[in-house]
Amino acid sequence: MTNLRRAVVTYYAYRCVSAIGFIGPFLNVFLVSRGVTFTDLALGGSAMAAVAVLGEVPSGYVGDRLGRRRSLLLSQTLFAVGVSSWAFVRSTTAVVSVFVVFGLASAFQSGSTEAWLYDALDEADEAERYTEIESRGAALRLWVTATTMVAGGFLYVVEPLAPFACAAALSWSGVAIVASLPANARYRGASTDEGGDTSLGPRRALSLIRHFLGRPGLRVVIAVVAVFVGSLSAAGDYLQPVVVRTLPRTTATVAGAPLPEFVVLGCLYATFTALSAFAVDRADALRESLGSVTALLALVGVGGAAMLVPLVGTRLFGGSLAAAATLSAIVGFRTCGDVVRPIHSAYLNDRADSAGRATTLSAVAFVGAVVRVPFLLVGGRVADATTPAVALALVGVVPLGVALGVTVSKRPLVAGVSLKAAFDDR
Repeated sequence: MTNLRRAVVTYYAYRCVSAIGFIGPFLNVFLVSRGVTFTDLALGGSAMAAVAVLGEVPSGYVGDRLGRRRSLLLSQTLFAVGVSSWAFVRSTTAVVSVFVVFGLASAFQSGSTEAWLYDALDEADEAERYTEIESRGAALRLWVTATTMVAGGFLYVVEPLAPFACAAALSWSGVAIVASLPANARYRGASTDEGGDTSLGPRRALSLIRHFLGRPGLRVVIAVVAVFVGSLSAAGDYLQPVVVRTLPRTTATVAGAPLPEFVVLGCLYATFTALSAFAVDRADALRESLGSVTALLALVGVGGAAMLVPLVGTRLFGGSLAAAATLSAIVGFRTCGDVVRPIHSAYLNDRADSAGRATTLSAVAFVGAVVRVPFLLVGGRVADATTPAVALALVGVVPLGVALGVTVSKRPLVAGVSLKAAFDDR
């Protein structure tokens, strides 16, 4: 097995164990049953976003300066701690604390994952395969998520804490896998397996960020995707309650015996995730067919429109037709979000300098974290005051409007920059 192939296989393994499907279908429902409110979840999500805002760029700089693998190792350890804590969360303080841990984990992962993979491929003159490999890794993660969602539903019925124990074990195994990732060539020292890069000082890092974010075409794409990702983050808090309300009582049976609701919910989420995995594995084909910018705008627009369907479908149709429309819409916007990520990541990596790749990618994530906060705060309040379906529609109409505005209007998001320039920067 060649060094590159070994590195890619290890990367795939890392992506697989980062899945938390064991608890995905019912985490929010479980927390709410223990007295956690939607406002608590919104506060926790906002705290996570705030930590990401404060930590994104510094963590990316740490990844570039000390090594991407070290950054990923710290990130995976924090993720494992966070996943292991969910079973004990019962109060607002506990919710916020766990979200803060996830925020730190996300900050150290953001930028470093994509930077490690892109440079590993670039060292082997295979950078053009980035979207293919990244989308394949995302698809494998989704397949593992789908499988563990089904298992988690059955485990939850037998013992509610069992899926949390399995999710924790999977996350901790990821720590060992990350430790086995090869270091990028520029971090390999003579006496250690990963040295440091002393050439990237703070002043140079800030210069790279200013240059990267100052490119007109990039600003348009970054802004559109940041809005969509912000809406998806908020939508995750309302997804489970919307599904549960759509299917308040299950009539599914096996050999004449009714299946428990959480088993059905796990299977349902697994179906959603499997469909997303099928689509995300073809992200590279979509990018090649439409071009990066056109594909991103189409996905953002369709994803935002799909978030309106649960509310509109219930009011227009009702019954089984509304349920079918709701479930189809959930598959739609989840899939759009999953496919956006590898295309957007490839678009950015192709334009980033290797020396500060993690730093610049983290700066983009910083923008997304800032945008995410109002979605979480406003959406959480709306969900508590009305219904989760109303909140889902509210956060969905924003990316839909932005995508339509950029596509239809001759005046793009950044004043003085032609829309053609944004599309030409493919």
